[in-house]
Amino acid sequence: MSTENAATFDCPECDVTAPSTSVPYDSLGYVVCPVCGYAATPDAERSSGADRSSGAGD
Repeated sequence: MSTENAATFDCPECDVTAPSTSVPYDSLGYVVCPVCGYAATPDAERSSGADRSSGAGD
């Protein structure tokens, strides 16, 4: 007997879990939470990384 593990999306904002096939994506291909509208974009990662690098140069 074989089992298939479907890919899921786990929203870090509202903790919803949904099959990845039912989650919408924006025009650039980033996932958008169907419940709260959270968009997984690299902008959030860059701003936190920029904060760390600017503090290290002081």
